[in-house]
Amino acid sequence: MEPQQAKRATIADVARAAGVSPATVSQAFNGRRQVDPTTRERIQAVALELGYRPNPTAQRLRTGRSGMIAL
Repeated sequence: MEPQQAKRATIADVARAAGVSPATVSQAFNGRRQVDPTTRERIQAVALELGYRPNPTAQRLRTGRSGMIAL
């Protein structure tokens, strides 16, 4: 049997730990809306503590860009 891998932290996990909504976490990361600087710092600290990394597949779905060139 293979050892179980640790669950990857999600935006929802960061939001729960920081006491904010997932939308606020998203806005703090992508800078689309104004988020209070103190809240932004708390979100970033929690994300670092949880080991949050953006999901590249979700980013490609959102932007419609794969970063690949077809030949």
